Order: sequence, then C-alpha cells, then structure tokens
Amino acid sequence: MVEETFVAPNPREAFELAKEKYGHFSELTLLKAIQIKNDEGKLVSQITVSVSSSDFLDSIGYDEEEELAKEIDVLKEQINTMKQLVSPRDTVEGQPVIDAVKAVMLQRGLSETWLDEVLEEVSQSAVADDEQLLLSYIMDEVDERLLVKPEVLSEQKIMMLIGSTGVGKTTTVAKLAARYALLLEKPLKVALVNLDTFRVGAYEQLEHYAGQMQLAHIKVERVEAFAEVLRELKGYDVVLIDTAGISPYDTGKLIKTIEFLKNTGEHKIETSLVLSATAKREDIIDIYEHFSFLDIESAILTKFDETKRVGELFGFLIEKQIPVSYISGGQHVPDDLTVATKQRLMDRFVGDLYE
Repeated sequence: MVEETFVAPNPREAFELAKEKYGHFSELTLLKAIQIKNDEGKLVSQITVSVSSSDFLDSIGYDEEEELAKEIDVLKEQINTMKQLVSPRDTVEGQPVIDAVKAVMLQRGLSETWLDEVLEEVSQSAVADDEQLLLSYIMDEVDERLLVKPEVLSEQKIMMLIGSTGVGKTTTVAKLAARYALLLEKPLKVALVNLDTFRVGAYEQLEHYAGQMQLAHIKVERVEAFAEVLRELKGYDVVLIDTAGISPYDTGKLIKTIEFLKNTGEHKIETSLVLSATAKREDIIDIYEHFSFLDIESAILTKFDETKRVGELFGFLIEKQIPVSYISGGQHVPDDLTVATKQRLMDRFVGDLYE
C-alpha cells in the first residue's frame, strides 16, 4: 500500500481532493486527519489516505512494463554508443587483436585476472579476430557484471557506513538522512548514531546537520550501550550509523568498530563501504582488505564529480562483486547524492574509455 497526504482549508475539502484523484478506485482508506500550519502560519487540514501500489502508479500514469522497456532501450543505446565510440587508437600495428584489446582495457583499470577469464571464453572464436566485436563483447560483460543494490525501505533500515579517513562518510550520512527524511514522497523517521569517538568535531559536524533537519542524534561511546541504543530506536524507519575514519594501519580504531558490530543484539545492520572515486586501485584494495571481514553488503561512491577515470574502481567492484548503492559528488546536502543506477555508472565508464 502507498500513503499519500492531501492539504486543504478543512478536512472535507482535503478528502474531496483525495476522492477526486482516487475515488474511482475500490481501495481508498482514510488513515488520519490532522491540523498543521502552512507556510503562512495559518491552520489547515491534512489528511492521509492509503491506496494500493498499483492504483497509485495508475494515478500518475506509470506503466511498469513500459518503464522497464524504456530502461532496456536506453541501456541498449548506451552499449551501442560504447561499441561505436571505442576506437583502435591504442592498439599496436601487427599485434594480435585480443592482446591489443586486452592492453586497452588494462590501461583503463580492469584487472588482468578478470580480463583473462572473460577473453578465454571467446579466444577461439571469430570474435577474437575482430576488434570492434571484441570490444563490444567486453563492454557487454562489464555492463552485466557491474552490480547495483536497489534501495529497499519496506522495513527498518539500519545502515553503518565504514571507510578510510577523509572519504566523506559524515557528509554522506547527512545526505542519506536528508534523502530519507525530506526528499521521499513519504518522509521517513530517521535517527543518526555517532560511533566516532576519536575525531575532534565529528559529533558536532553531524549534530549540525541533525539540528537543521530536526533529527534524533545519539552519540555512543561505550560498546556495551550500542545494542540498547538500537533497541530504543526501534520505532524509527531508518537508523544511520557514522563510524570513525580508519586508515589501513590504524588497528585501534578498527578493533573498536569490530567491538561495536559484535554488540548489536538482534538487530541486522547493513554495512556499506564508502569509497572515493578518486582513489587508486592499490589504495582501494588496501581499504577493502582492511574491512572485508565486516561482511560488506554494498559500496557508496563519493567524490564522483572529481574524476573521469573510474576504470580501476569499476574493475575492483566487478572483481569483488560488490554492488553500488549510492553515488555522491559535491558537498551540498541533500542535492549531491543519488541512488546508483547501471546507466549512470556505465555512462561514466564510457567517458573513461575515450578520454
């Protein structure tokens, strides 16, 4: 079911607006009616109704199959563009096609191990002798194996952000909080939890954002108090947890983060690794190996606006099969964060190829 609000000078007029939009549907349930102040400070009536998801989509003219077909068409067009634009400028005359194409992709950051696996499948076919066909084949494989994680908000979401120092975790927490609490059609009840007891000003930075958005913000300093705080936040739709930035050699902070994760009680926590799109492959691998035993479920890419070269990052994500959940670029809260889509990721990878 989908909940939607209507505002009018009085409850009757508000309900008439709901009936005007949904009256021809069989399922229209009034959930609540309250008085609120509008932007001019005047009291008005706000009602909330519940309708089925299919009726809501029908009311806005959304055809799921049609939209899916459009997405597929866009993706096909994107892949075709890649096939046409990738040129043989990096190949060497007289070099076997398969070696030349492999060299191009290695320069763009894809791992040699993964490329060898992919190329082995076509090494004895006619595809291996045609540069454009082979490039096209690799592009299709990149598109298929680069994963995204859908945004699911149908049950309580507890998300812990982990990552190295300076990657932008705290700002990303604020952007996610703004998305959930302010930007969705149905605003969610959001709480922020701060586990960063190391960095000076870490709590104050997130407290500033929490105050602006009027969100609950709790600082947890004792490991044994963590599970209790999560229990107290049971009524919240989303709980976002900020952690200390950790370098690959900072074992003290890492051990503290592990202790927190071991004291979550019955609560399921989604762990997201925050990665900078500007990081070099060697640094990305060090960061991943440092955090990999924490059961990473997704990656959030920050500083996406600061580089056009994402091949090394994408190569790593493909190799480790880590789905991307969100993309962030810029410092503006909440504007500079979006749900990750295959199209946007592939658009950037195509740009990398012919830079």
